[in-house]
Amino acid sequence: MATWTAVCADIIHKLYQLAEDGDGKAAEIVAKLNQARGKLDGAAIKIVEEVEKKLLEDALDLELIDGIEHRQLLRLKEDRNLCAHPSLRSLGDVFAPTGDYARAHLVAALDVLLVHPPTQGRKAFDRYIAHVDDPSFVGHADYLVQMFAKRVKSSAWKQIVAIAAKHAMLELPVPETSSVPASMAADRHALCLIAFAQHDRDAVREAVTKTMAKFNELPIDRQLKGLARLGEFDVFTDALDAAVCQQIGTYVDQVRYPSAGTEARWVIDVIALAGSDAIRARIPALASKFAEFGPYQQADVIATNPSPYFTDVVADILAAAGSYRTAEHFAESVVIPLAGFIQPEQLEGILTAWAENQECRAAAKMPEFAALFWTKAPQLHGLAAWAEFAKRVQGLAGDGPVPVRRAGRPHPLSGSRRLVGVSR
Repeated sequence: MATWTAVCADIIHKLYQLAEDGDGKAAEIVAKLNQARGKLDGAAIKIVEEVEKKLLEDALDLELIDGIEHRQLLRLKEDRNLCAHPSLRSLGDVFAPTGDYARAHLVAALDVLLVHPPTQGRKAFDRYIAHVDDPSFVGHADYLVQMFAKRVKSSAWKQIVAIAAKHAMLELPVPETSSVPASMAADRHALCLIAFAQHDRDAVREAVTKTMAKFNELPIDRQLKGLARLGEFDVFTDALDAAVCQQIGTYVDQVRYPSAGTEARWVIDVIALAGSDAIRARIPALASKFAEFGPYQQADVIATNPSPYFTDVVADILAAAGSYRTAEHFAESVVIPLAGFIQPEQLEGILTAWAENQECRAAAKMPEFAALFWTKAPQLHGLAAWAEFAKRVQGLAGDGPVPVRRAGRPHPLSGSRRLVGVSR
C-alpha cells in the first residue's frame, strides 16, 4: 500500500513538471488536481479518485513508463487493492503477502519509475522537431539541454542526437509544411548538437562519426556549408576525414570571393574559419586564401569570426581605408571586434595607421570608435602609444566635448591629463 502511494505521488509530481514544460496532456490532469487541492469535500475526493484510476494509463500515454513497466505497476495496484480490502478473499482468509513479495513490488517501482526523472520517448522526439521548426526557436544551450537531453529516455535521446547531427551536417530536406527552410533548420540543429555535447559528449561524438560517412559523399558545395556551420565544433573537426580536408583545401585554393548581392555568404563563413586554430591546422588553405584577399574582403571575414589570429592585419586594413565611410566601417567591423585580442606590441602600428590615414582623421565617428576601442581593450591601458594617440584624437574632436560618454564614468578622451596619460 505504501509503495502504491509512492508511485501515485511520484507520477503526479512528474505530471506537474511536464505541465511546466508545456505538455498539454499533463496540463489537463494538473488542472483537475488543482481543483481539488486544499479541499476535503466529496467533490474534491471524487476528482482525486478519478485521476488515480487513470494514473497508470496517463503515465503510459505520456511515456513516463512503457508497456512492460505499465504491466508491472498494474500488478502492484491490484495487489495494493487486495491488501486494502482483505475481505475480498473467499472463506474469510486475509491476503497477507510475504515480505519478499512486497519487496519485489518495491524494487519494480524503483527500477521503472521512482528513481528516474520525468523522461519521455517519442513525444520528446516530436517535441524537439517541433521546437526546431518553431518561428520562436530558442537556441540557448542550457534550455536545449534541460528540455531535450535531461528529460528523455535513452532511446529517444539517441534519436534526437542522431537527427540533429544529420540535419546539421547534411542539411536534409524539410517537409513542405515547415516554417523554416532547410538551411535554417540545419543551422538550428547545429546549435542543438553543440549544446547537447555539453550534456553527453560521447553520444554526440558517436552520432557525428556515424553521419560522417554520408558527409564524405556530399558535393563539395554542401560539404563547405556543413564546414561553415560546424567548423569550430571540435567533435566535428576531429571526425573530419583527412582526404576530405585535402579536397576542401584544393577547392578553397580556387574559390573566389562572392560578388555583392549573391547568396554565397557561406564562402565568407568558410574562410572565416581560418581564425580557428583546430580547423586551420586541418585545412591550411584557409589561411593562405585569407591572405590573398584585399582589405575590404578581409574586413568582412573578420567581422564574421573575430579571432586573435586576425590581429596582425588590423594596421594594414586601417591604412587601406580609401574614404571616411570605409574608415568607419573598418573601425566598426575590424578594430572594435578584435580590440580585446590585440597585444601591446601590435598597438603602436595600429594606432599609427589609424592616426596617419587622412580618411580616418576625416571620419566624424572615429573619436567615438576610439573611445569604444579603449573600453574594449583594457590590456592596453597605460601604454605610452595609447596616451599619444588619445591626445591626437582629442585634437581631432575639436574644442568641444567628445560626443560619447559612459554613464557614471569619465570619458577616456575627455581631455583630462590624468585620463589620457600613461598612469591611466
